[in-house]
Amino acid sequence: MKNLRTELMLYFTIVVTVILVVIGEISSYQTKKTVELRVSESTVETLKQINKNLDYIWGDIQDISLFVVANKNIRNYCRMDINDLDKIADTLLTLNEEFANLTNSKRYIFSINIYGENGLNFETAGPSQVQEDTMLKDIEKRIPKDGNFLITPVYKRNYQSMGERYIISFYRQINDINNFSRKLGYLRIDVNEEEVNNIYKQIKLGDTGYIFMINKEGYVVLHSDKSELRKNIKDESYFSYLFKEDEGYYHENIDGVDTLITYYTSKDGEIIFIGMVPFNELLKEVQLARRLKNVLIMTGSFLALIISYFVAKKITYPIKKLTRLMKKVEEGDLDVVINVDRKDEIGILGQSFNRMISELKTLIEEVYKNQIIRKEAQLRALQAQINPHFLYNTLDVIYWTSRMENAPKTGEIVNALAKLFRLGLNRGSEITTIGKEIEHLQNYLIIQKVRYDEEPKIEINIPSELYKFKTIKLLLQPLVENALIHGIADLEERGRILVSGRLEGAEVVIEVADNGAGMDEERAAEILQGEFEEKKGYGLKNVNERIKLYFGEQYGIKVFSQKDVGTVVEIRFPKVSGIGGTEPDDKTINS
Repeated sequence: MKNLRTELMLYFTIVVTVILVVIGEISSYQTKKTVELRVSESTVETLKQINKNLDYIWGDIQDISLFVVANKNIRNYCRMDINDLDKIADTLLTLNEEFANLTNSKRYIFSINIYGENGLNFETAGPSQVQEDTMLKDIEKRIPKDGNFLITPVYKRNYQSMGERYIISFYRQINDINNFSRKLGYLRIDVNEEEVNNIYKQIKLGDTGYIFMINKEGYVVLHSDKSELRKNIKDESYFSYLFKEDEGYYHENIDGVDTLITYYTSKDGEIIFIGMVPFNELLKEVQLARRLKNVLIMTGSFLALIISYFVAKKITYPIKKLTRLMKKVEEGDLDVVINVDRKDEIGILGQSFNRMISELKTLIEEVYKNQIIRKEAQLRALQAQINPHFLYNTLDVIYWTSRMENAPKTGEIVNALAKLFRLGLNRGSEITTIGKEIEHLQNYLIIQKVRYDEEPKIEINIPSELYKFKTIKLLLQPLVENALIHGIADLEERGRILVSGRLEGAEVVIEVADNGAGMDEERAAEILQGEFEEKKGYGLKNVNERIKLYFGEQYGIKVFSQKDVGTVVEIRFPKVSGIGGTEPDDKTINS
C-alpha cells in the first residue's frame, strides 16, 4: 500500500530538483556562451595584434629591401663583368662595409643576399645551403617581376658561419632603374624564424592551445611545431571557413576533441593567423560554476525533502484519521464522527464524511422498509404470472376438446391462439429470436385470415440463416397488424403484404411492405413520434422505442410511404446470434 505522505514528499522533492536542474542548466549554458564569446573575441584581437607586430617587421624588412635594390653599388655589382676581378673585389669590400652594420643592428635579420644575372653573388653571412633546394627554385621562379616582394614559408638553411637555422626568406627582384623591364638579379633577405616566433609563442590559449600562420594558398608558414611547416591545410574540411571570411571563430570536432578555432586575415590577404584551443580548457570558470551548481542542487533537494516531510505530515494527518474512521464504518460502526476545524478541502472532506455517515444511517433504515415492500411486490407479481399460465392451459384444454368433437377449424384457431400466447409470454424475457418471431407472426395470421372473405396475399420471405439472430419479442406482429388494419383494410382490390429480411454488414434489416392507402411524410413522422390521435400507429412507436432501448439510438424503424401507393416499414437492429433459438413451424402463409 502506497503512503500518501511519502508520495507527497517524493513529488515535492522531484519538482524542486527539476526546477533547480533546469535553472542550473540554463545558467551553465549562458555562462558557457558568454565565456566562448569573450575568449573568441579576445583571441581574434590577439591575432590582430600579432599581425600588427609582424607588419612592423615586414615593413622594416621591406624598407631595407628598397634601400638595397636602390643602392648604386648593388646595381653596379649586378652589371659588372664576371672577369673584372679587381673591380669585383673592391665592390665586395665596399658592400660588406655598408651592410655589416645593417645586419648587426637588426637581430631578426640573418643575412642579406644578392644574386646577379651576371653570375655574381653577395652574401653577408657567407655561403649557405638548403636541403629543400627544389622548393626554393620553385619560389624563385614566382618572384614578382614588378618589384613586389615574396615571403617564403619557414625552412631550414645551413650557414657556414652560423650553422643550421630555421629562417623565413624575403625575395625581391632587382630591375635596372634606367630600363625597368631589364632584370639585374634578385635580393633575398633571411629572417630569423625564432625572433618572429617570439612575437606569438608566449601567448597561451588554454593549456595546450597554439597559434600558427598560413599563406593565402593554405601553406603553413609559421608554426611552433616544425613538423607542421609547409603543410597545406586548404583541403582540410574543418579549415574551410578560414578562406570564406576575413575573421571569426567557430567550433570543430578534431580527432574527437571539441576545438575552438579563431582566425584573422591580414589586410593584404597574404597571411591568415589561426588560433586553436580545446574548448574544455577555456571553460574552467564554467566547470567551477557547474560544480557549484551541483552542490546547490543537492543542497536544495535535501532542504526540499525536509520541508516536504513537515508539509506532507500536516496534510496527511487528518486524512489518516479519516481513514481509520472509515475502517470502523466498514466494520459496521456507524457512530463515528470526525472533528476537523480546518477550512480547506480537507475540512470539507471531513464535513462530507460526517454527512455521509448520517445519511447512510437513514438509508439503511429505508432499505429495510423497501425490502418488505419489494417482497410484497414479488408476491403480487407471482400471482399475476399464475393467471396467464392458467389461461394458456385453458386454451390447451379447449383445443383438445375441439379435436374430440370433430371441430378442426376451431381447434386450429385455438391452437394458434395458444401458441401466440405462449410465444408472447416468452418465459418473461423481452429478448427472443427472429425464428420465434416468425412463428408468432404465423400463428397470428392463422387467426386473422378467418376474418376475411377474400384473404389478403401475405408473404413471409426471410432467409433461414437469419432465424438464429436475437431480437425483441412482438417485433413483426404489431407491424403486420398495423398494415392489415390501417393499410389494406379499405382497398377494393386484394391487399398484399410482404415481410422480407436481409443482412447488411453487421445489421439485420427487415421490411414490412403493403400496397395500402399510404400516407404523406409528415404523417409518417407523427406516427413514429407518437403525435397522433386515437391509437393509430401505436404499435410502430412502441416497437421503435423498444428497439432503441435494447440495441441503441442508432437502430429502430423508418417509414417510407406514398399516398395511394403503399407503405414500407424498415426495421434495423444489430446482428446478434441467439442461443438455442427455436425454428418456426414449417408454414409460410402465401395466399
